[in-house]
Amino acid sequence: MVWKWWWMLTVTAIGVVAWGVPSEQQPLVTRIAFGSCANQSAPQPIWNAIISFDPQVFIWLGDNIYGDIRRPFKLFGKERTIGPWKNAPRFVPSTEQEMKSRYEKAKSNPGYSRLRENTKVIGTWDDHDYGLNDAGKEFSGKITNQRLLLDFLDEPEHSPRRKQDGVYASYTLGPMGRQIKVILLDTRYHRDPLRSDGTILGRSQWEWLEKELNDSPTAVTIIGSSIQVISNLSATTGPLFYMESWGRFPKERDRLFKLIADSKVVYVCSMMHIFNYTSFSSDF
Repeated sequence: MVWKWWWMLTVTAIGVVAWGVPSEQQPLVTRIAFGSCANQSAPQPIWNAIISFDPQVFIWLGDNIYGDIRRPFKLFGKERTIGPWKNAPRFVPSTEQEMKSRYEKAKSNPGYSRLRENTKVIGTWDDHDYGLNDAGKEFSGKITNQRLLLDFLDEPEHSPRRKQDGVYASYTLGPMGRQIKVILLDTRYHRDPLRSDGTILGRSQWEWLEKELNDSPTAVTIIGSSIQVISNLSATTGPLFYMESWGRFPKERDRLFKLIADSKVVYVCSMMHIFNYTSFSSDF
């Protein structure tokens, strides 16, 4: 998906960003920022506002770069990328070297570099940093691009995340009694084709998610999804166009909602494609 947004969440008296420090020694996190859809080739003045917000944690929710190649709209001609006579893809994958170059450009952005000096950065991916618009488990470049994403996020070389199929991860932050868990889903690596009503997360990720939600309780649990969870906007925009969302996989969305309800913990769900840039404060 291609809309741009930045969303900030302020959490009062919860969490921390000091990975590797005993939980009782970890300070509270008071500000968490979320972002996505960052075209590395476009101006990104938004970093100034994010740095002014001074988050302790920044969470990428996908489309951290635009790694695939977008071809022009062509309704007529030899190669037609849109319309009823479409015979060529609108998006095509980049080479590994080009993906790496785009990540390097994004990481060297002066504003983002300043943010990384004082802020812990974690994240997941969506389609354009996965490697191809709207792609799922069929995409052949996913293994290579998983490594490139984790390099971008400075994931340790011996991290289990580098050995698993997919980039899903969880983080437990903060002192005992005021801990916050961040669960980041991978909605690409195992996703069945659109319109199949198959799986989004795949068996192994579902088992992992259930374990994470029923593990030691935390004061707040945040689930990050790179595609919309609650919205069912595609039902109103079709058949002109269909946006990717959990609503395209009704059985999977029902399963997610039931799992959340059954776990009986506190949640803040973060979803992509909010059309503005804002911040808010919440007391838990």
